[in-house]
Amino acid sequence: MLLRCCTAFLAFWLCLAAAAGEIRLATLEYPPYSSQRLPAGGSIVELTQRAFATQGHTARVDFLPWARVRAELRNGLYQGALALWPQEIIEEHLIASRPLFYSQLGFFVRQDSPVPFATLAELRGQRVGVVRGYGYPPRLLRSGLIAEEAVDDISNLRKLAARRFDLVLLERIVGQHLIEADPALRGRLTWQEPAVARVPLFVGFTPAQAGRPDWAQIFARGLAELHSNGEYTRILQRHAGAAP
Repeated sequence: MLLRCCTAFLAFWLCLAAAAGEIRLATLEYPPYSSQRLPAGGSIVELTQRAFATQGHTARVDFLPWARVRAELRNGLYQGALALWPQEIIEEHLIASRPLFYSQLGFFVRQDSPVPFATLAELRGQRVGVVRGYGYPPRLLRSGLIAEEAVDDISNLRKLAARRFDLVLLERIVGQHLIEADPALRGRLTWQEPAVARVPLFVGFTPAQAGRPDWAQIFARGLAELHSNGEYTRILQRHAGAAP
């Protein structure tokens, strides 16, 4: 009963915040796109906050485990999330922004134990580390791989280094960032060609409600302004220089 009252109060407070021009968004530790350890929270966080700022709004971004991000979206505690894959947009019934980034999705392996393959069918029966709540492309999950879940990507990479399984399914740039930032992993894990998918990353918003801001439209206008005034490119350049 107490939890229900607290949730109702928080939802009411969020409505007031939205009316005052603040949007509350959720994300995860997903460097270099989003991380509490990176300047301005990472590239996609800074782009998002600056896009809203150009329109006179404040974007508050909370960092949570990804499965909780999705649960809290359904509970109405957030008006959007970042960074999302297409399957997550579909499953959570969100309004997608234009893609902010494209990246390669594929496998990481131990350097001393490569797993060469040409097609996914060759990996049938292999144990692979995945993250709970990620919206992986359905064809990957139907390919015969044995998925073992963890709460986040760094946990999977550490399990891979400890020989708990032979593959981790992860975006290339994220995996490389995490490995380079961790001395215990650096030089031990590597990307395994080929990539199995090219995935866009979105900011996703809950559908607009009567009498409340249309955050998806506001963000689209702000993002267009960042492109036109050159700030979008400057933000990307700053974060490229901050890579480990």
